[in-house]
Amino acid sequence: MMLRATLKGLLARKLRLALAGLAVVLGVTAVSAAMVTTETIGNGFDAIFATAASDVDVSVSARPNVDESTTFAPPLPASVLEELDAVRDAESVTGVVSADGARPIGPDGKVISVQGPPRLGVAWAGETGMTRLREGRGPRAANEVAINAGLAEQGGFGVGGTIDVLTLRPRQTFQVVGIYGYRNGLDTMGGGTEVAFTEPVAQQLILGRTGVYSSVTMTAADGVSPEKLRDQVADVLGSSYLVRTGDELAEQTASEGQAFLETVRMVLLAFSGLSLLIGIFLILNTFSILVAQRTSELALVAALGARRRQIVGSVLVEAALVGVLASAVGVGAGIAVSTLLKSFMESQSGAQLPVGLTVPMPDLVLAFVVGVLVTLVAALVPAVRASRVPPVAAMREAAAEQRSLTGITVAGAVPAALGTAGLVAAVTGIAGDFRWLALGGGVVLALLGLALLTPVASRYLLPAVGRLLSWSTPGKLGRRNAERNPRRTAITVATLVVTLGLVGGVGVVAESLRGDVSSVVASDLTADLVISGDGVSARAGGQSGGPPTAADGRIMPTFAPEVVERAREVPGVAVATAQYVDTVQLDGRAPGPSPGNAGDLSRLESVLGLEAVDGTLRTLARDEVVVDTETLADQGLAVGDRIRVSTQRAGWQEYRVVGSYEPNFLLRGPVLAPEVAAERFVSPLPALGYVELEPGADAAAVKSSVSELVADNPEVTVADQTQLASDASSRLDIAEIMLYVLLGLSVVIGILGVVNTMALSILERTRELGLLRAIGMRRSHMVHMVVAESLVMSVFGGLVGLAFGTLAGAAFVSVAGLAVLAVPWASLALFLGLAILAGLVAALAPSTRAARVNILAAIGDR
Repeated sequence: MMLRATLKGLLARKLRLALAGLAVVLGVTAVSAAMVTTETIGNGFDAIFATAASDVDVSVSARPNVDESTTFAPPLPASVLEELDAVRDAESVTGVVSADGARPIGPDGKVISVQGPPRLGVAWAGETGMTRLREGRGPRAANEVAINAGLAEQGGFGVGGTIDVLTLRPRQTFQVVGIYGYRNGLDTMGGGTEVAFTEPVAQQLILGRTGVYSSVTMTAADGVSPEKLRDQVADVLGSSYLVRTGDELAEQTASEGQAFLETVRMVLLAFSGLSLLIGIFLILNTFSILVAQRTSELALVAALGARRRQIVGSVLVEAALVGVLASAVGVGAGIAVSTLLKSFMESQSGAQLPVGLTVPMPDLVLAFVVGVLVTLVAALVPAVRASRVPPVAAMREAAAEQRSLTGITVAGAVPAALGTAGLVAAVTGIAGDFRWLALGGGVVLALLGLALLTPVASRYLLPAVGRLLSWSTPGKLGRRNAERNPRRTAITVATLVVTLGLVGGVGVVAESLRGDVSSVVASDLTADLVISGDGVSARAGGQSGGPPTAADGRIMPTFAPEVVERAREVPGVAVATAQYVDTVQLDGRAPGPSPGNAGDLSRLESVLGLEAVDGTLRTLARDEVVVDTETLADQGLAVGDRIRVSTQRAGWQEYRVVGSYEPNFLLRGPVLAPEVAAERFVSPLPALGYVELEPGADAAAVKSSVSELVADNPEVTVADQTQLASDASSRLDIAEIMLYVLLGLSVVIGILGVVNTMALSILERTRELGLLRAIGMRRSHMVHMVVAESLVMSVFGGLVGLAFGTLAGAAFVSVAGLAVLAVPWASLALFLGLAILAGLVAALAPSTRAARVNILAAIGDR
């Protein structure tokens, strides 16, 4: 009977419970979409890698000279093929030339960009393995190339036309003689572009010299397993080479991609979980109000003999039904969103996945269960509260009953105090090496404590905010409606406190990073102009790992050394010099990848404002190196010591440390003589150039003249200090927007919380509203009162959230050691404006409903 009554009550409150269910739908949708999308992409790339290695029994490549996490491995000499030809059970031995670094230039004169996949330069080997010609033929002359169908479509290239390509050498023009696809019908392998040269040209342009190969592939004789052939090859070559079966190669290649996908998955799930967590506040608020509205009903049920556990059960049954239905809808919506995301990513990247949508049922079941449990947990507190309503409450209005705030205040004070202590420990340095953990834990605990302390805060702070927004009598009534039930108000604004706290914190950090970049550029760079391509801002952060790369992980754009030599001849130029970059490894106590540089140190000292800490900064001999003080300290070295440095192309060499310097914006790590770069770095070309002007020189004229020197290189530009800082800031803009988008769902749920509370509040106060109309309040006044109540709560929540976000952002700036703390007042004002807009939107439907209350029906409503 109790269950039947519960189900009838649920059907009578469909709209109210649907509002609570919507929060669960949004949260579960986000979690499900993250799971399905990453699983689909991962399986797609697994299939691509497995197919690509399907014709390979054994693969042989050189071990990287720097940490194996780097992408560049030294090329194999042709003599290795001769050794492998002698292996007894080898059916065929094929040298392969294939490496990332062939950047095609489109008809618009710009490098064709693909987000993520490689831009491969390969040697044409005919229709072998995966490759299948679709038009024309393979290249035969040095000026001929074939390209994959994806590149042909993206750039509008056709057989008989020309294509310009950037490699380890400056821009060159080639004749397109063929277009090819792949055996599985795809136009690209994972969205990457491919340019196929003749073998000698590919070796020269992609690997740096002729007569070498990036790897060797082998097939086993009949009856010989790939594992047996692998062992034979390993015995012949020794430990200096990586020898893997085709399956092992595919698995390792896929695992590298899976590591990135796992990171994406964790980020998406973190923000999805945040949305689901914020949804708990909304569900808790909804069931709190629903239980309050049913106080008389539940008390009467208790008077008729219902036990406490039956009352708790009835509320939890409602919550379970809402959770099950909402979670099911959320899982279905997540799959639909994943389908759209897959199509969008394929259209944007050009990558065609050879698999359909992959639905990981265990993960989706977990998302479904989490959605249901979240709903039950959120409903548990009001359910227990409902069971404690005494039967005598059926004789009076109990919905407005006020309860002590002591318990929830104590519950909030503990995490708030712990969180504050964590933030103080992180900012003051007490936490030491655990400062980031203290900062993150402090923010989470402080935010949780603040959410729990919102009821007591609203009791004392809400009146002050309300007086600023309410002058008329209806406005004052609206303010007092918000003040009189601090628990309901607090749960409503808690969603805004959390979401706007996070959004405000992101804004402060991003603005401070912009200010820090501008400050560092002004203080560390004395050159007036910088010649560079995309990635200079990544280099500015002193990132290490991998070859000289841009911010997206590709080979850093380079230019001909003659550019700097000719720049010195431009009228008004005092100093012009180049910087070569690579990734190296030092043989010290902290082995691992490190930024590596080469250049004329006497000139770099001038344009970068370097100062010698020990020794001297002068023109270096081939066996000398200068190292920054931080790297020397990490490696346990000092000026005068001898140290081994491994470059990616040439391996280990010994150098003598002749000086040290303080690392700055664009230079850190060991600095070698410029002639070393041509022999030992991945690219023999400079990646950065600096120009310092003579006093009184026409900066605009000099910049124009230097820009003409790189006019044929679409990857490289000439920028002054202002443009350099602006470029770095633009990268921060992209990251900031991505974070705002990820936080957007949480903001939507926060706004939904205000809408939900206002709608349910009007339903709760139908009798009260009828009495106000009966004593003469006009409909317009009713609208004004409801709007004022909604605005007071929204502004209060927005102010508290943004204040916390600003403080949390300031703590991050302090821990990160940024030079500038910048508060984006305009952005914070915009966020507060969004909170106000949310309040207005939330009041539209409830205020209209309040204005249309039937006076007699409302007064008679019990």
